[in-house]
Amino acid sequence: MAAGESYNLLEKILKERAIPSSSSECFISRAPPQLRQVNGTAFEPQIISIGPYHRGKHQTMEIHKVRYLRNLFERLVKRGATGDKILNSFDLDALNMEEERVRSCYEGTLDMSSAEFVTMMVLDGLFVVELLRKFCDRELREENDDIFKRNLNLTIIAHDLLLLENQLPFFLLNHFFEKTKLSPSEKSLDSMAIFFFDMMPGLRRRDSQLRRLDSQIRRLDSQSVQDTEDIKHLLGLVHKHCFLSPQESNFSRVPIIICEHFEQWEMDLIMGLSFIHSATELSEAGIRFKKRDEGNSLFDIKFERGQMHIPTLTVDHDTQRIFRNLIAYEQIHQGPSIVMDYARLMDCLINYADDVALLSDCGIIDNRLGTNEEVAKMFNKLNDYVYLSTDNFYYLELFHDVDEHCNLLLNRWKVKLRQTYFHTPWDWVLTSIVAASILLLLGFLQTLYSVLSYYK
Repeated sequence: MAAGESYNLLEKILKERAIPSSSSECFISRAPPQLRQVNGTAFEPQIISIGPYHRGKHQTMEIHKVRYLRNLFERLVKRGATGDKILNSFDLDALNMEEERVRSCYEGTLDMSSAEFVTMMVLDGLFVVELLRKFCDRELREENDDIFKRNLNLTIIAHDLLLLENQLPFFLLNHFFEKTKLSPSEKSLDSMAIFFFDMMPGLRRRDSQLRRLDSQIRRLDSQSVQDTEDIKHLLGLVHKHCFLSPQESNFSRVPIIICEHFEQWEMDLIMGLSFIHSATELSEAGIRFKKRDEGNSLFDIKFERGQMHIPTLTVDHDTQRIFRNLIAYEQIHQGPSIVMDYARLMDCLINYADDVALLSDCGIIDNRLGTNEEVAKMFNKLNDYVYLSTDNFYYLELFHDVDEHCNLLLNRWKVKLRQTYFHTPWDWVLTSIVAASILLLLGFLQTLYSVLSYYK
């Protein structure tokens, strides 16, 4: 298929306003201004703009979008489809005059003409669908595709697709996916998206979690299209299926109405006293930190028998962007706010570089960002201007157990003794050796005295 024919076909599609229907609910928002004040660049795409908020900022990628569209049409023609058949496959008549429904998914007024808006949706939507397809099927990639020839570009694109302000409605993506499906047995769009984001550097989960990824994809593949109706966009999909365990996905914030249903310690924490000491302070209190390998998600943290088991977190230059967009998403939408709760927990544990060093030594922090001071500053700023809800704090029981452990009389005595008489762990080791030597010497002298007394 010639390039000119492809462009003519695109123009014909755009004139038909091919937009599928959906709810009029607004669910794609800009980042709250107070969060932008802390780090505005965290919400700005680096290489590709998707949707209306950042449209036109990256012209180089607009060429790739058109190239992907042309490649899709050429592939469909090779499979025997004609231009009219391709147009009919988009079900243009049934989708006519549905543009406003898609506009209403976005916050605020969009200063775009109808033609500009529909052009953007078709180009951006089909580009995302084709990108996911090509990532999962190497045979669909063109030899001169710079996106896949340069893994760095692919990684940056993946992170850009998870920005709060860089989203398309998932029903739109799913519509384009279904209308251009390669075969009835092709994997579902949501399963391909999970696979794509899970394999990206900076988003990749630990090897021990890949089994859960496989089962998650098989479960999604077995679901019908109707089961994806609760998915609003790619960021919401990743938030629910890549970061949360099944228990965490079902966790939700329930407004507190009847206070007498809570114990006193729960009320203390709920009313704003949710706080634990830093990692070094807890270590001095006798708490030990262990890397957790068997957890189902990053947030699956356990405290038992004086040990806190925490999964490993890789911290690099993209970690802050990912966390800030997930936190902004939780701030705006109702549902699990476990990323905010996790950030609150880590902010408590990490105050200074020494806390980062301790957690790194335990295998809990994999520092690829730079100095320990930089990691500490990142965590200390994650909660700036973040509304921390007190409804069902996810780590409420963990905070209580840690606080109770630190307040035990025996533990407080140990801490006081250590702080008063000992300054480093080596003092404890040397003191133990000296004490044991003295006891052995006294035992030997007592035995010798008894023997000498017997012969006398």
